[in-house]
Amino acid sequence: MIDLLRHKARGWLIAFAHGSKLQYLRDSLQQAQLSNDHLMSLWLESRHEHPNPLLRHGRKFFSQADEDGILLEILRRTGIEHGVCVEIGAGNGMENNTLNLLARGWPTVWVDAGGLAFDERCNPKLLSFQRDFVTVENVVEVVSRGLSSLDQSHVDVLSIDVDGNDGYLAEELLRSGLSPRVVIIETNEVVPPPIRFAQPYEPRHTWNRTKNIGWSLQSLADLVSRFQYSCVACNYQTGVNAFFVRNESLHEFQDVPRDLLTLYVGRSGNPVKYRDRRTQLTPELVEAIIRSAVAGS
Repeated sequence: MIDLLRHKARGWLIAFAHGSKLQYLRDSLQQAQLSNDHLMSLWLESRHEHPNPLLRHGRKFFSQADEDGILLEILRRTGIEHGVCVEIGAGNGMENNTLNLLARGWPTVWVDAGGLAFDERCNPKLLSFQRDFVTVENVVEVVSRGLSSLDQSHVDVLSIDVDGNDGYLAEELLRSGLSPRVVIIETNEVVPPPIRFAQPYEPRHTWNRTKNIGWSLQSLADLVSRFQYSCVACNYQTGVNAFFVRNESLHEFQDVPRDLLTLYVGRSGNPVKYRDRRTQLTPELVEAIIRSAVAGS
């Protein structure tokens, strides 16, 4: 990689010396991309130094960052090969925490105020899309409706990402009796433990593009502990997703630190964050993957 970077740097200098502006721009862009790839490879290696072994399994399939791999390892440890999942704040269906499970045949409820990038009816046996703006007042009814349409009554994986009221929605669902094996909640990653922060509840809250929102990791941990859950990870690449498991499963995570500050990842310097995104999945491919998913596969 270093030799390749040196070679490209020479080409960049030659192009600049000969006054070829187009070639200069093309080579400088390629140089930046190669440098970014090299930095990314070095940065990802650093996760092996983190005291939480779950982070070594981080991989991106359909998630925003490395959440897919971490979740699969948690499910492996807890012995869940097949289940039911609910994601509140699923986006347009192109990139979220449960698409990977849906593609593997898990009955899935997606909830979002916006529409999907493809036909929401592409696999009605496995996918129930509820287009709703969820609040504390309606979240239980919306999730129940989605589960009922799939003829399901329990949830194994719950993911919440609504950029603000996440903790309040989690509290209402857990209080209602929902008891998922794994809960993933977006956290305000700039606020470290033991600092507590929870934005005031606003039913129609939408993200204002600042970090004055959401719940800190400490506040989320305090909340779910009342329902017998404990944190086992925050994803390494962004630090914004906190993973919680029921306390009855903690014996499968004896190698995972218990100290919340150790589990906290915080703001990430992930060099892939602003990379060219032209290689993203297309709606047509995601729809085809969902259409071909078979229950229990």
